[in-house]
Amino acid sequence: MQRHTYSLPRGLTLLFINLFILLPGSLIAHPHMSLEAKVDFVLEGKTCTGAWMEWTFDPLFSAAIIGEHDTNRDGRFDTKENTQVYQRAFINLKNYGYFIYIRKGDTRSNPAGVEQFQAFQKQGRLVYRFFVPLKQDLAASPLHLAVFDTTFYCAVRYATNGIGCIDATGKRLPEPPEEPSITVAINKKYPIYYNPQGASNDFRVYNTWEKGLEIAYPEEITIQ
Repeated sequence: MQRHTYSLPRGLTLLFINLFILLPGSLIAHPHMSLEAKVDFVLEGKTCTGAWMEWTFDPLFSAAIIGEHDTNRDGRFDTKENTQVYQRAFINLKNYGYFIYIRKGDTRSNPAGVEQFQAFQKQGRLVYRFFVPLKQDLAASPLHLAVFDTTFYCAVRYATNGIGCIDATGKRLPEPPEEPSITVAINKKYPIYYNPQGASNDFRVYNTWEKGLEIAYPEEITIQ
């Protein structure tokens, strides 16, 4: 089997990672990297218990992380390497709400944490897979979720046919009308507010506009 491996000089790799982790939002207002997101909602009856995220990154960021952490160049991350990716490249995203916004009515929040993180490589690209615990009775009210980076350092798009529903065993559920309906749309009624001049430790979620804030309208997934 042909292995797809990429490597950047160590200094460039560290610079790239530090830019992603440390620069304040005011210096990174335009996307410098991108990811494609797949989302599988886990259903138990009419209750959504969580969502599996699978993010595939652009070639440059992929090369940086793979080159730094796939130390034996075997095209995969073993347990030790996966832990290093989690600790050095992924977990900082908790300061940005994991790029995940959950809305119930007028209230938007970020997940308290994520579970079962796994990094792997697919045709030379870096992929993150992890589980977001949720608890939403879809019979009572819909669930709205957006994957979005309010710093605009990372551009996010949803994969074509990449959003669906599975059961607790991972089995794909039938298409509507048998399963809950899923729509994806830009929601201008519930914008996201962000501070373009915010310091690197400004991770506040703004629910209302304030002077100096900018407005963004993420693509929001609605399941009901």
